[in-house]
Amino acid sequence: MSASQQFGHKPPPNFEVDLPAGGRLLLHSLEEVELWEESAKRYMGDYQLSQQNDLLLLGAILSQQLAMFRAQQRMNGMAPELDGNGLPTGGYTRKELKVGDMSAAQKTILTASGEIRELEKTLGIDKKAREAGGTHTVQNYVGTLKKAAREYGVHLSKRMQAYEKVAMEARWKLRLLRNGDPEDRNYHRLTPQAICDWLEGELDQLEQLDKQYAKEKHRVFVGRV
Repeated sequence: MSASQQFGHKPPPNFEVDLPAGGRLLLHSLEEVELWEESAKRYMGDYQLSQQNDLLLLGAILSQQLAMFRAQQRMNGMAPELDGNGLPTGGYTRKELKVGDMSAAQKTILTASGEIRELEKTLGIDKKAREAGGTHTVQNYVGTLKKAAREYGVHLSKRMQAYEKVAMEARWKLRLLRNGDPEDRNYHRLTPQAICDWLEGELDQLEQLDKQYAKEKHRVFVGRV
């Protein structure tokens, strides 16, 4: 049972799929639909592809993957079953495999895999580009995690010191407001409203520090890991 059947998904009408850059494409079977959609989802999720020219190239990659899949099916002696109108039924029929068919299928696989490598290189997502960027090796991945942890530890330490400073100042202001004489409170301009306004401003500044860290540091590391 296929994944789509297992989870109760109905195949698209006539086994159609969406092209990444727009339009629809008719495939031969549910297996091809699942291959196309899963590959598209992984590429777009892993590499954040969104520009129109990138989506056009992604469509070409998916088409080459489809060509490889069909060639592999031919090597297994399988051919898509067609109805009386020449449209795919979603099934396969057994076909006698000839020597020429095997050679043609192998050539298609080699050609398609080469095209995929070139298209990925154009998109900047080939293996060499990924490793050069340090994002797809275990050593660099662990190193990035350690650096992110150190940066976050420093941020938490500074954050705690800042909150402690505010808390200490708030304590003496509250003690003076509660126990000080009018002259002392007037000298420090301490009123319940003044303390609330001061505390609100201090908390706002602390919140801005967190936002600044998230923008300048955290977002960078999240993009790398």
